[in-house]
Amino acid sequence: MKRTGVLVLVTLLATAGCSSKDPVAAPPPSAAPAGSTTASSGPASPTPSASAGAAVEFTVDGAGPYQLGTTLSTLQATSSVEEVAPNAGCPGNTSARGTGVWRDVRLSFRKDGQLYLAVNRSASIPTPSGAWLGTPLAQLKTIYMGVAGDDLTRGANSAFLVTTISGRGILFDLDPGKKVMSMVAGESSYLRTSYLGGTDFC
Repeated sequence: MKRTGVLVLVTLLATAGCSSKDPVAAPPPSAAPAGSTTASSGPASPTPSASAGAAVEFTVDGAGPYQLGTTLSTLQATSSVEEVAPNAGCPGNTSARGTGVWRDVRLSFRKDGQLYLAVNRSASIPTPSGAWLGTPLAQLKTIYMGVAGDDLTRGANSAFLVTTISGRGILFDLDPGKKVMSMVAGESSYLRTSYLGGTDFC
C-alpha cells in the first residue's frame, strides 16, 4: 500500500512538472525614439575638426570645425582658416574665413585667440531647423515658433534674434525686403547689445 502511494505521488509530481509553463523571456529593450536626447543619440561634443559625415549646418555654436571657443591656433594647425588678419574695425581682434564648403563663413577671434563670433553668408549652409539665406521673416517666425525670438530694429535696419536655452543664439540680419541676408552665431545677449548699439560685434 505504501508503494502504491509513493507511485501515485511521483506520478502527480511528474504530471505537474510537465504542465508548467516555460518562463516568458524579457522583451528586448526598445530602440530610443527618434529625436530622443539620450547619451547614445544626442549630438556629439564639438571638436576642432568636422568628421567626413558632419552635417553642413550653421548653429548657435558655429559651423563645422568653427565652434565658438575654438582657438585660432587650433584651426591654423589644421589649415582650416584663410585670410587671417587683424580686424580693422575691432582693434586687438582677428578676423578670418573658413575653407572649402565653409568659405563663406566669416570668423572673429578675441585677443586671447578664442572664436567668439561666426557669420554665415553662404546660400548653401542652412540652420538645422531649415532657415536659409533668403528666408522671409514670416517663415523664420514659423520655423522658430517654439524658441524665444525677438525683433530688433536699429534705424532702418532690422534683424530677428533666436535664443536657445544654452544662452547662445543666431541673429538673422534682414534686408529691406525682410529676408535673411546673413546669420550671426554667438552669445545671445552679446548679439543683442552689439546689434542695437551698432558696435560691429567687437
